[in-house]
Amino acid sequence: MRLQPLERLAATAAILFTSLAIAATPTPKVTAMAAARFLEQAGFGPTPVSIAEVQTLGFSGWIDAQIALDKTKWSPIPDYSTDAKGNTSLTPTQQGFFAAANSKDDQLRQRVALSYSQIWVVSGVKLQPQAIVPYLRLLQADAFSTYDKLLNDVTLSPAMGHYLDMVNNNKGTSPNENYAREVLQLFSIGLYDLDTYGRIVKDARGVPVPTYTQNTIEGFAAAFTGWTYAPLASAAKSHFGNPANWDAPMVAFEANHDMAPKVLLNGYTMPANQTAELNLKDALNNIFHHQNVGPFICRQLIQRLVSSSPSPDYVHRIVTVFNGTPRGNMAEVVKAILLDPEARKGDDATENTATKLREPILWISSLLRGLNAKVVSPNNLTGAAAGLGQNLYYSPTVFNYYHPGYEISVTPTTQHNAPEFELLSEATAAAATDLVNTFVYGGVSGVTIDLSHYVTSLPAKPVKADLDKLVTTLNGDLMGGRMSTKMHDTIVTACLAQTTPKAMVQTGVYLIGSSWNYQVER
Repeated sequence: MRLQPLERLAATAAILFTSLAIAATPTPKVTAMAAARFLEQAGFGPTPVSIAEVQTLGFSGWIDAQIALDKTKWSPIPDYSTDAKGNTSLTPTQQGFFAAANSKDDQLRQRVALSYSQIWVVSGVKLQPQAIVPYLRLLQADAFSTYDKLLNDVTLSPAMGHYLDMVNNNKGTSPNENYAREVLQLFSIGLYDLDTYGRIVKDARGVPVPTYTQNTIEGFAAAFTGWTYAPLASAAKSHFGNPANWDAPMVAFEANHDMAPKVLLNGYTMPANQTAELNLKDALNNIFHHQNVGPFICRQLIQRLVSSSPSPDYVHRIVTVFNGTPRGNMAEVVKAILLDPEARKGDDATENTATKLREPILWISSLLRGLNAKVVSPNNLTGAAAGLGQNLYYSPTVFNYYHPGYEISVTPTTQHNAPEFELLSEATAAAATDLVNTFVYGGVSGVTIDLSHYVTSLPAKPVKADLDKLVTTLNGDLMGGRMSTKMHDTIVTACLAQTTPKAMVQTGVYLIGSSWNYQVER
């Protein structure tokens, strides 16, 4: 139906007034509870200052401000140390991580870089400390770049080159297949075809469709030949088989590169007689544009930041962002993950599905930030985390400390994806309780926890009403206000059984920090 001029004017006016009304509607204020929950996902836990920042800027504004932080504002990654005998150690770097996670402003970049380090794994189990530090800086620098840049930079990293044997991979009858296999299986596309919801694609017989074959691995292994360490600054000349240089990307030598055609993904055959650099670019481009990269990587990032078992719809929404323009824009992907309705569901303390067990290094960091602790370097938190099954930067295998597909039995017939539970055992559960006890009743070198402001808030002889207020305060500081009434009452009762205000505060903090209610992010 065609509108007459006056009708069109009236319709336009109606649209205009509706738009003005929508624009005039104030954006709902971010509650302290919602801000605290958001900061558990986007950083290393909330503090009063960071909660106020999120409330002022809003979720989206806070993310934008974090991404825009100048490089000079990023947390420095401390160097390894060398003793008088020439022995090197990653200990200063590990200690520096906990100090930075506790107090530095670039929480989102640090958290994303940590997530990448658990997907693109290298480890001190095989690498020297001086190899790992530049690699960590690379991940931090690429936290919000595009995924193809990250793919290129990690592939040419001397740390990854040594860890998965691409460095000095020579042409011949059987080039080393280690990096070729892992870059496909673990770093980009996985073993089986996925739809955009992250679900495994099956053939007519119900069998998962593999993403690649042994021939594909051999093709990539040949494509990755001819690379060695960059020459050291003091080197007279460069040659294939240069000595280790951890501070520069690997370099190519054509004489050691396989020039034959190579079969890659999705039936693509790389032409013969291409240079090592062109073959590398071609091979990585072939990986980057594979349809699996979005669902495979996006689901793992959701798991690292928000939820152990994201819904297929959540994965699909983030994959749509990944597949946008430019493809693989990780700043937009990270933002979409954190702002997604499934991530934000539960901000008002209603039931939600975006939950996960805190892995040890995140549990330690969050607890200390919640208590407004001060962490300096050196500190003894590295050993504390190792006792819980996570020795920082010493992943036991290329598969990380735990597998993204690890499941637990919820009922005899129901499995739930819960990767971090792979680290949980009777021993680590007891060690976590012991660590909270040490924080509260003893002390850890390099860590200062001051509970005096809680103690002085109580009268000399507290009664139940005083302890109700104390536990409510602790609930806000440590649990973002999400404590159940039953838990609140149980802790108040336990505090009442103590004889001094200090003991009451210590009891409250200990019971919260060691509880499953605290250790599971909700």
